Amino acid sequence: MKYIFVLLIGLLLFTGCGSTYTKVIPSGVIENRDIVIKADDGSFEISGEFSSPFVSEVHYHSYNIGGNKLIKGYRRALEFGAKHVRVKVPFSDTELYGVLALDNADVRGIGAGINSYKVIIPEAYIDAAKNGKISVVYEYYHLDNEESFSDLSEVKKYSWILWLSDEDIFRWSI
Repeated sequence: MKYIFVLLIGLLLFTGCGSTYTKVIPSGVIENRDIVIKADDGSFEISGEFSSPFVSEVHYHSYNIGGNKLIKGYRRALEFGAKHVRVKVPFSDTELYGVLALDNADVRGIGAGINSYKVIIPEAYIDAAKNGKISVVYEYYHLDNEESFSDLSEVKKYSWILWLSDEDIFRWSI
């Protein structure tokens, strides 16, 4: 009996039970074609339709982060592959500083957000990023309940998150 228990524990550990299985989101679109997002390190520049220039592994969802935690969530996001960016928007004279996370999708995800990113940055969020404040925009999708032991219908997983500010606070406040 003891050996069966050890075997079962070993199988659970080595088969990845409990892990989140993901798939890459290959492309996206920035709704306003006048918006340009470019990496601080010069590795990419995206506007309009784009191929995903990188993949982060942040895996934020509505049960593990929200409210003030989401505002400061860029710190962890940077540790998991998010990038420092500059964002040019048509309704501002200056570029904004930001952190962009382009996550892969949970295979249990449902909705358009699991197949491509749709980046929308409303003017109100640009206005909210003034005077050193942080504004956060994102897209989320839901999880399918069909093969789950618990109710996942209320879980919102973020496919992309963009933290914005008119000051470069994302480097010195880490």
